Amino acid sequence: MRIALKNRYSCRTAFFFELIFISFCLTALSACAVLRDESTGAPNAPRMNYQQAESSYQDRASHQTLERDKIKVSVAALRDEESAAKFGIPMAMHGLQPVWVEIENRSALPYWFMPAFMDRDFYSAREAAFLFHSGSGGETAAQIERIFTDNQIKLHIEPGKTVSGFVYTNLTRGIKLLNVELLGANHVVRFDFAREQPDGFFDYQTINVEQLYPKNSRLLLETHELGAELQKLPCCTTDNQGSKPGDPLNLVMVGSEHDVLVALVRAGWDFTETINASSVSRMIKVFAFGGNYRNSPVSALYLDGRPQDFAMQRARASISQRNHLRLWMTPLQVNDTPVWVGQISRDIGVKITSLSPTLTTHVIDPDVDESRDYLLQDMLMTSNVARWGYALGVGAASLENPRFNLMNDSYFTDGRRLVIFISRTPRTIQDAEFVQWHPEECQTVKTSKSQNHCTKR
Repeated sequence: MRIALKNRYSCRTAFFFELIFISFCLTALSACAVLRDESTGAPNAPRMNYQQAESSYQDRASHQTLERDKIKVSVAALRDEESAAKFGIPMAMHGLQPVWVEIENRSALPYWFMPAFMDRDFYSAREAAFLFHSGSGGETAAQIERIFTDNQIKLHIEPGKTVSGFVYTNLTRGIKLLNVELLGANHVVRFDFAREQPDGFFDYQTINVEQLYPKNSRLLLETHELGAELQKLPCCTTDNQGSKPGDPLNLVMVGSEHDVLVALVRAGWDFTETINASSVSRMIKVFAFGGNYRNSPVSALYLDGRPQDFAMQRARASISQRNHLRLWMTPLQVNDTPVWVGQISRDIGVKITSLSPTLTTHVIDPDVDESRDYLLQDMLMTSNVARWGYALGVGAASLENPRFNLMNDSYFTDGRRLVIFISRTPRTIQDAEFVQWHPEECQTVKTSKSQNHCTKR
């Protein structure tokens, strides 16, 4: 036990000091950049006041409007400086992000707004206020509470009336989903907004997918042709030289960049930040003092000499544990829709290794099929799947005779790639169609209902 604990804390210590070293280098470069900016004599941006903040987010909301069934909805997620100016409190410091919502009910029916569909863990007004007065009581605490309660949106929208106000959501970087769901007497009206936030530097922002494959280089396919083409793709990622195989390419997603990103965010996945002084510094703090870093960077793996186009993750409480995936756009298209190939695995810890420039790396769960199939369940639960199936191409590796990735972690797999066609509208689990490219997958299917999903497409 003592040896195990010693090794564990040696890993933590090595990882900690390597992060400090990287942070020092990146911070030095960043400082040089700041000095260059300051040498130009450019003045600092003026602080936003209350009226400027209100005008800013309401103007943005006027361009983020949807109408349906005689209901008009406008939304805007406040930026850090806007929320600080509007409420007089640095809300972002506590991970809060107010979302302004205006609902105009032009119908003859009443509706009820359901903020839990925007953020399942949203804050009530008094809960949010309590974060800023810490239970100290007194006039200041009462004033803060009034600010939050007076600005909270009313949930009941009578016929012919308009309501507006705030939902106190958790702070989101990258793309923020703003789902407005209105419950009527016997139906639901849903408005989906997906808006990119200006804060943060994420890897998906560094690519231009339109330039990756010109139109004349794309291979247009029908759905039934996709399985054979996926089988031709490389089995695995590689190092940057393309000389050593890495983690298996066990995932395929069919959808536009926007639809894939939004579907993953809806399923609870977070964007990964680029590796820079800020992100490494935060990694050090989280690793040393505990906590969660939902947007921590992901190292690069390569396909045809190109690092992943973007990566996403589902983080746990520890920075050393997470599910993460990487995706590359391919020249394949199904009915004019891009096809992405990817790698998905589950990080279960950290180890010391001479194979990494930082001398440390995450350890993956060797059962890579588990994390692959977890994603399918995750996406089905959130109604994001139009079709799904499995294609060959990875090559099987058994528990007794595993393969190894670049960090010398072993893994085993049945050799298949999960293929998910993204649905642009909500699709229930039973309506997600199973696409079968390889006949042997349906040999064990018994029921006639299931057999209907096993026809070759």
